[in-house]
Amino acid sequence: MVVVVFTIMKPPTLRAPRGPRRPLRAVRPAVALALAAALATSACGQATPSPGAATPAGDGGTSTSSTPTSGGDAGSGAETATAGGVHLEATMAPGVPGGGATGTGTGTGNGIAAGPGLVVTYTLTNTGAEPVLAYDVVPDDLGSATLPEDVDPEHAWVYEQSGVLRLSKQGFPPAPNVRFIAAPAMGGHTIAPGASLTGRAYAVSPPTLDVPGDTFEAPRTPVDPAVKQWQFCVQVDDRAAQARPSAVGGGVVEAPSKAPEGDELVCTPPATIPVA
Repeated sequence: MVVVVFTIMKPPTLRAPRGPRRPLRAVRPAVALALAAALATSACGQATPSPGAATPAGDGGTSTSSTPTSGGDAGSGAETATAGGVHLEATMAPGVPGGGATGTGTGTGNGIAAGPGLVVTYTLTNTGAEPVLAYDVVPDDLGSATLPEDVDPEHAWVYEQSGVLRLSKQGFPPAPNVRFIAAPAMGGHTIAPGASLTGRAYAVSPPTLDVPGDTFEAPRTPVDPAVKQWQFCVQVDDRAAQARPSAVGGGVVEAPSKAPEGDELVCTPPATIPVA
């Protein structure tokens, strides 16, 4: 058997343009920590949704089983869901990104001006008895072994699932025959029992596909610009003890990326996308 190991500055990224929100940036030296080995192996097995589970993340191989507890249009109140000892509430409205970690609604992200889009404001509450880890700080390009210090806290993956626009903060499984020597890092927050986390997610409008590159299994179908419904998802699991402090600061921790399993991807029910 022949094993080929190669060093990359950053995994290949094939996705639709993000518009004015995130122009291409120079490669950071720290990204060189991410190494990948391509092995001649069979494709990875995928999780099977439990009975009554919500639809999986397209061809990304992830599954969900969150249970909606209320519905209705975004303008009439928060969309809510419960799963795995957590409760999620989210609303969507036309708006601009918050800018930095403070979410002040300045219309800038990492010093880059951005146009109007769709903003989801969410609250995640730990209703269980043990700490949980919410993966709500997602780097623009998944692949580096460390979380970049200038990571955008409002970045979310954007794709269409069964006719619904999904803004999701989650990991994805590696593509078949791809193995990372240094596991890609995702950021998040540890939520203590009874505590809540509030955050935001942003997507350009009209929405466009924004997913990791082809070293990961993720949805590849372009988003229909006329899509009418939305939902917000966030990955939550019990790996709080495995998280380590991040250079980002502000309570952000990081942990190796992994695809959600079972009820680890908590999603609100579909609702009508609001218009300005």
